[in-house]
Amino acid sequence: MSTADANTSRLVTKIRWVVESANARIKRWKFFDRILPSSQVPFISDFIKIVCGISNKYFPPLSTGCTEEDSLVAAKMQYLSRQINQLKEEVEERKLDTRSAIWKHPDELQDFPHAIDESESEDDSSECLNEQ
Repeated sequence: MSTADANTSRLVTKIRWVVESANARIKRWKFFDRILPSSQVPFISDFIKIVCGISNKYFPPLSTGCTEEDSLVAAKMQYLSRQINQLKEEVEERKLDTRSAIWKHPDELQDFPHAIDESESEDDSSECLNEQ
C-alpha cells in the first residue's frame, strides 16, 4: 500500500469512527440493538429523533460544538495526511530495502571469539596436574 493510500485509509477510519460513535449511542437502546421488522420502517425516523433527543439531553455530547476547533482538527488531519513518509524515503535513499547480508565464516574474522572445547580443556588441566 502506498503512503498516500495508507494516509487516505487513516482519514476514512477517523471519519468512520465519528459516525460509528453516534450509531453506537443509538444502538444502546434495546429497540435499536437488533434488526427492526419492516412494519416499523414508517416510524423509524420518529423513533430515532426521540432517542437522539433523550441522548442529547441526558448524555455528554459527542462533539464539543466548537466548529472552529473542529475545523482546526480537520485541517491538521489533512495536512498530516499529505506529508511524505520520511522513514520510507530514507530506506529507499540509502537502499536499505535492497541490502542483503554478507555472511563470512567465523575463521575469516580476526576478532571473533573462539569457544574452548571442554574435552580439550580437561585434557590440558590433567596434563598440568601430571607435570607438577
